[in-house]
Amino acid sequence: MSSDDHVFRSVRAALSLYVGGALPDDLRGTAEVHGLPTDGWVFPPDSATISDAGIDPPTDLLALGGLLLDQARQAGITQLVPGDPGWPAGTGCDPLPCLWVIGDADVAGLLREAITVTGTPGGTAYGKQAATGLAYALATYGWTVTAGAATGTDAHAALAARAAGRPVLLVVANGLDQSYPAELTGLLADVAEHGAVVSAFPPGCPRSRARWAVQERLLGSITRATVVVEAMVTSRALLTAQAATQTGRIVCAVPGPITSAWSAGCHQLIADGTARLVALAADVIAAIDPPLVPDGSEQSLFQITGTASWDDGRWRTRHMPEFLVRAASHRDAADRGFEVIFATNPHAYATFDAGVVGPGGVYEAIQVTTG
Repeated sequence: MSSDDHVFRSVRAALSLYVGGALPDDLRGTAEVHGLPTDGWVFPPDSATISDAGIDPPTDLLALGGLLLDQARQAGITQLVPGDPGWPAGTGCDPLPCLWVIGDADVAGLLREAITVTGTPGGTAYGKQAATGLAYALATYGWTVTAGAATGTDAHAALAARAAGRPVLLVVANGLDQSYPAELTGLLADVAEHGAVVSAFPPGCPRSRARWAVQERLLGSITRATVVVEAMVTSRALLTAQAATQTGRIVCAVPGPITSAWSAGCHQLIADGTARLVALAADVIAAIDPPLVPDGSEQSLFQITGTASWDDGRWRTRHMPEFLVRAASHRDAADRGFEVIFATNPHAYATFDAGVVGPGGVYEAIQVTTG
């Protein structure tokens, strides 16, 4: 690892300690140099600063990051940063300082064809059956089921996908070295071996309301679609649906009995047009009706987003808004996206970590670089 790479990773590790709350004023400039937004959902400015990782943070940011990276290595946790092969460019992860992973570090590969299945932590026998049936079928169709590390709907969905022999991706609201409810420990261990458990938070961070909100935001913004199975009107799953809508993802909801408070949130999503009503996995797949349809020519429309980095005497990083290009393949689309970004301002050293969605809704993370 080069000294520059060590600094990059250490600074981002340290900044991840504050995800979910406002950044201290003296760190805002550092975050902005790294291309990280300081006024969005990652570091909401109207929130309290969070730094309750059970450590005494050094005043030096590099020392803090080094401490967190050491703790991660000791716990078998991998840090992913933009530019790493497994970084899921073009997803809701892009504004984060980094990801922390146990299991398969190719998070981009796991998310290539992924659907979030989520809902209430409690629920009924009906909800369990619906979540289990949907997730099992989606897995057999080849989709990666993504869920929160929570009892109820999410756990049932993850267990069903694993029963189908497919990898699962779980998102957690704490550092990956933290303890979990006894009923989840077996599932988390299995997913770490056959998939990945990921977090926006470094070792030592306990669960909190603010960190739950980050988890729900990620669940809704890293996959092609979100399916809500049983949710009360106060359920955190509605935050996941909101995040999916805000980031252009598809939202589906499973209806339930009109007398059931457990399904009232799903009915609300359907009634206000946020979600499409689904009952079967085939309904969900049909809802992922790609807006990028081939026009009969050899080239098709591809959706591009991601993070651009360049050196103009100072290393700069910027998140790029979504745009469309015509191309013959995902790789060709990423190359053309690079040309679009740097056409009028070429640099000797430039990198584009692209998230590319093509016809059929297939996602690929591709890095294009010069120099």
